[in-house]
Amino acid sequence: METYQRIKVGIDVGRSKVDFVILHPDGHRLEKNSSFNNSPEGIEQAKQLLIRIMEKHDFSGVDIAAEATSFYWLPLFIQLQQDTELAHYAPRLTLLNAAWVKWYKKGFPPDHKSDQVDPFYIADRLRTMVNHTWWYYDAHWLNLRFYTRLRFHLSQSLMREKNHYHLFLFLGHSAYSQKRTKPFTDTFSRINEVLLHSPGLLDHLQDLEVDDLAVQLYELAGHRLNDPMQSAKKFHHALQESFTPPKEIEPAIQTALDSLITVIRHLEGQIKIVENHIAEVVENDYPEVSWLRSIPGIGAIFASSIAAEIGDLHRFSDRLRWDNKRNCYRRRSAREVEDAVAKFAGLWWPKNDSGDFSAEETPLSKRGNAYLRYFILQAADRMRLYIPSYSAYYSKKYIQATKHNHKRALVLTGRKAVGLIVGLLHHHEFYRPEEVSPRT
Repeated sequence: METYQRIKVGIDVGRSKVDFVILHPDGHRLEKNSSFNNSPEGIEQAKQLLIRIMEKHDFSGVDIAAEATSFYWLPLFIQLQQDTELAHYAPRLTLLNAAWVKWYKKGFPPDHKSDQVDPFYIADRLRTMVNHTWWYYDAHWLNLRFYTRLRFHLSQSLMREKNHYHLFLFLGHSAYSQKRTKPFTDTFSRINEVLLHSPGLLDHLQDLEVDDLAVQLYELAGHRLNDPMQSAKKFHHALQESFTPPKEIEPAIQTALDSLITVIRHLEGQIKIVENHIAEVVENDYPEVSWLRSIPGIGAIFASSIAAEIGDLHRFSDRLRWDNKRNCYRRRSAREVEDAVAKFAGLWWPKNDSGDFSAEETPLSKRGNAYLRYFILQAADRMRLYIPSYSAYYSKKYIQATKHNHKRALVLTGRKAVGLIVGLLHHHEFYRPEEVSPRT
């Protein structure tokens, strides 16, 4: 269907309303700005407006764009794509990076930033773009992506609460969580929960001799302490070397610790529930997860998370690319698909050249899918522990870095891992190691 037969629609989506701008293919407005409720009734009204304009001007299709911010756009897109009336006009929907629209807007005279103004620039950016990536509803990947992102957010919340817990633990028992005097490896182990949240028990134990204390700790730990005597000595040192908080604020500190440990245990339970859902979802019909999970060091969660964010690899490989040698558009090669996924994750370094100038430093882009970037870097951090070639590559880059050695080496290792991940997904293969660390 020819582009000049299709109207261009830009939508600014909010939680309560959506603002529409409808453009002729040549760029002029076909209707004044319209605003509708972000609800089934409001979207139905917007659809009727689109159909009325297409019938009035004899257009045969409609292209619709919105910014990919949060998920407020999702019900709108699903309803528009699945509408039977609108289906006669072959609707095509796409999501634009908000940064693209922002940069595009800078090419125009200064204008306001508002819900009434932004849809025009979204529609005009859609009109001037070539080689679009069209959105379609894919419950297969969307379902898994909801679970993996939910686990990510719960994990981030858990980390935040644990950091807050350490703050109040320092106020109550300052030496208890320090590496030199910490009696137990895990601050959030069950024995620590019993000791730190039973003030009377803590007072009783600190008056015992080391031998008796070792026996008591061994019993409280359910006979799971490797070296009860060493733990007893460190326990004494931790209490003796801690600041003693004033009596007036002790109740508040203890209440904070009790409240936070409750939140932490709840979050841990919720994460376990979500992980069980992920395991159930990927058990069937997700071969991509199995391919990625075969990589040493990558477990089920990170394999599922990476696969969910990449989704169908065809959306990267089917994108056309201009070939200067053949003077025509062609599909991407395997290496170009790898580069596209790396850019999608923000794991690339844009050049900065102008004339005879060439920037010596090329910072990491970080523009792209922050979830995918995080999952790939976490996976790479594990791969370097299990795959000798990745361990050697990480060590080499670590030595070469002049600052932030671990971060720089890990990002470069993550970029290397993208090649392996895309390769397995592209060829539908399991990982076949040339050499595997004994750790596996």
